[in-house]
Amino acid sequence: MRHALISSLLIVTLGLCKPSAAFTLHDYLSLVANNHPEILAIDATTGQYQADIQYADGAYDAKLEHNSFSRVAGYYDGLQAAQKFSKPIEAYNAEIFSEYRISDGDFPVYEQEYETLSGGEASVGVKMSLLQGRETDKKRTAMASARLKYKMWNEEAKLAQSEFYYSAILAYLDWAEAVSYYQKIEQLVTVSLSRQAGIKTRVAEGDIAEIELLEFETRLLERQSALLAAERKVQGNLQKLRYYTHGSRLPQDQALQPNSASQISWPLSFSEAIQTTGLTNHPALAAKAHEMQVLKQKMRLAEVALLPKLDIEAKLARDIGSGPTSLQDTEAKIGLYFSVPFERTQAKAKKSRTQFEIHALEQKTNALQQSIDAKLQERHVNLSYAKRLHKMQEQQVVLSRKLFEQEQRQFEFGSSDFFMLNNREADAFQAELKALTARINVFREALAILKINAVLDHVFIQKTLSANALNNANQTLFGAMP
Repeated sequence: MRHALISSLLIVTLGLCKPSAAFTLHDYLSLVANNHPEILAIDATTGQYQADIQYADGAYDAKLEHNSFSRVAGYYDGLQAAQKFSKPIEAYNAEIFSEYRISDGDFPVYEQEYETLSGGEASVGVKMSLLQGRETDKKRTAMASARLKYKMWNEEAKLAQSEFYYSAILAYLDWAEAVSYYQKIEQLVTVSLSRQAGIKTRVAEGDIAEIELLEFETRLLERQSALLAAERKVQGNLQKLRYYTHGSRLPQDQALQPNSASQISWPLSFSEAIQTTGLTNHPALAAKAHEMQVLKQKMRLAEVALLPKLDIEAKLARDIGSGPTSLQDTEAKIGLYFSVPFERTQAKAKKSRTQFEIHALEQKTNALQQSIDAKLQERHVNLSYAKRLHKMQEQQVVLSRKLFEQEQRQFEFGSSDFFMLNNREADAFQAELKALTARINVFREALAILKINAVLDHVFIQKTLSANALNNANQTLFGAMP
């Protein structure tokens, strides 16, 4: 009987029970990536920046204008109607236009410019800036800034998405660790309960002292309390999973019994990203680069504002029909507009402020780059030590199991007691828990590197899922030390 109890203890304690179907990381990420509100909110914000681009482009929309007037009383009875089509052009802050106007009746001498022949007057023209506004202006700056801000937001969106998926995957690792803890403690409690009846029988037969039963029941109560605490932790982590899966129903029969943490399939693409991703394409630095371009556009506008304004307009007009001979020839007009402010305090202040903003952004970018580099180096060191610690903990598990097996044989020969056997059993159990934590910590450190590199964006996750890249990459992750 004693031999059968010990054999069952070994089978359960060493984790040789048939595992249940696993709720894998691939399954979990498939639920997380399925229209979660946080991801949808990021997409909606992206749409806002696209609308800003469309709004800025609208400054160059063509327009049609109409104006007319008619005298309803008085000596003169002249009436006039005009329609003008104009289209702004980005180059040289130019505008092309065409106009048709027609008039009838008599006008006073100071309104002779309204007169046309009987068929009206058609004209075409162009106007442009030669100094201020030639290279850039508020409309072109707004267009460029809107596009740069859209690109900047895309990089910031990658950061936000990466932060979201990092937290989601970390929640899965916490849950897997909690479940594995629960499973191991449950195994220990199961073995203890199966052993309790045998100990009571031996006490009743006088084979062992009653104090050993009290010692055993004390340990059993401790393990049952630990099991209850482990169950509470599993349920707490399960609530986090429910948030990230956004109401998707989790497999109820797997809530407490998935495969153990040692069987987690870590994505191969995750391991590859740790080795290949560098600072050159980091979203945070890319966002700063786009922000710098926005400030440079602002600087160009501030410099242009210091220039005098000199605009030129050329126009050709031709009257059609009958009427005064003075209106029958084709007219060609060229006009100039010039202005220069004597005091340019505001323009100088804008330029000076923009220069300080550029300098501040340069320093912030340098600090950000150094911070990312330092964090990456720290995490790579942590990953290296986490791998080493995991190997040592696995060795500790082997040694603790051997000690427990030897203590078990001593107990079978009657040269040991339940107190020592329980201690060896507890030591082996604690070694397994430490090894489990060490393994999960390797995943956590690898995940932290991916977060710092900000590669866990929605596109990366979708590619990982669609390529079915969640294969067992343990050899890659737990291979040679970097």
